[in-house]
Amino acid sequence: MSPASDPVQSLKCAYAQWSESKGQDVQCWMDILAEDATLASLADGSAEMPFTAQRSTRSDILGYLEGLRADWEMITHDMNDFVAERDQVVVIGNVSWRNRATGKVASTRKVDLWRFSNGRAVAFEELYDTAQTYAAALPDPA
Repeated sequence: MSPASDPVQSLKCAYAQWSESKGQDVQCWMDILAEDATLASLADGSAEMPFTAQRSTRSDILGYLEGLRADWEMITHDMNDFVAERDQVVVIGNVSWRNRATGKVASTRKVDLWRFSNGRAVAFEELYDTAQTYAAALPDPA
């Protein structure tokens, strides 16, 4: 089975590239996304993390990634457990990101939910500790 037709292998390669580049190489995600892919993030466009608003195309998702990279610096991104059934893959791990404006770090368990069709990712949803990420995004009171 080629990596393009094996969602788990495609994701393992993408996560490895993402982690090795410390979140700077977004091509790993662009390579696996369908043109009409969707993205949902638990923060859902909150004031603390506006880039997390729902996305409904591959190019919209690129905007999410650009916002993430502009606001946060990856420290670690260890997504090592992959559970697959039919066209769905759940990826579980731990991540740490530093907010560029505040210098604060958010370290959280992360669960990513993926759905594939015809070898391409058509839906992505991320779950993580929003309270911790919001706290890291907010400046300390004066």
